[in-house]
Amino acid sequence: MYGFGCGAMIPLLEPAIGVCRFSFCGKGDWRTSRAATTPEQIEAMRSWSAARLYAPARMALRFFLFENFLLPSLKSQTDKNFICLILTSDIMPKVYLDRLRDVCAGDPNLEVLVSSELTVHAALWPRISALNALAGRPLVNFRIDDDDCLSSDYIQELRGFMVRLGDRIPISYSRANGLVITNYQADHQMVVYQAHLPFNSMGTAVRVHAERTIFSFGHNALHKRFPAIVDNSGMGYISIKIDGHDSEPISISMPHIKNSHIPIGADATEVILAKWFAFLKEDAGSRYATLVSKMAQAGALSQSAARP
Repeated sequence: MYGFGCGAMIPLLEPAIGVCRFSFCGKGDWRTSRAATTPEQIEAMRSWSAARLYAPARMALRFFLFENFLLPSLKSQTDKNFICLILTSDIMPKVYLDRLRDVCAGDPNLEVLVSSELTVHAALWPRISALNALAGRPLVNFRIDDDDCLSSDYIQELRGFMVRLGDRIPISYSRANGLVITNYQADHQMVVYQAHLPFNSMGTAVRVHAERTIFSFGHNALHKRFPAIVDNSGMGYISIKIDGHDSEPISISMPHIKNSHIPIGADATEVILAKWFAFLKEDAGSRYATLVSKMAQAGALSQSAARP
């Protein structure tokens, strides 16, 4: 048996390490922090960001997305041989930190990691290094944002490749197919796209030597640096895009979106949800209806968060 040090005992069968940054106040790869390069700039950026990052309306949105999309997807994994580190900062207000710990409590696959460090790498590496040491070799680690989610068989697929590859290091992995769902106020409706996005930010993984993690590299360039697996089987993720999202709003009129995204209707969406995202269902209605409801709530919360 494999002990993760937080009450969990998981079989030693190449466990995967996930990382989700939940309102981590430091230097990440978001647009707001890329310009900060020196320690002084990073500290100034962190102080400036904290008031905005932990604003009540924003936190209401972040918790809604986390609790309704990412968390259910992690709990629904068919392969439980993983741990997901939920990384946040020690300056998060107590009311939010208590809530985060409460929603993750009792799940052996989730570990809230609270750090005073200013960079994601410095915050992550001691824990990932300890897990690697327990395993006796580098473990595969994957990234996922708090407003996205993974298909129920994501860990099963990822570990299936890693186990078959044995000790092959370095190796990178991406499950390229998924759903991108937008709900921008200007569109007046939810739009669902079936997308093909190799080495996107949703579930991209790497197994690598030395003091490096999935956040040591830009996810879009992993396949250029290391041997790469692009898993085109099934569906791997749902990416949520609403007003206020860190990335640029998308539409089918953009050439790069037109080449990688196909709009799909309610029936096709329902089939995909039922097979890979069955956890998105709350009542006797369809999963598509549940999705419409949740996206409407997320859209309303995003508009509230955008108000001064």
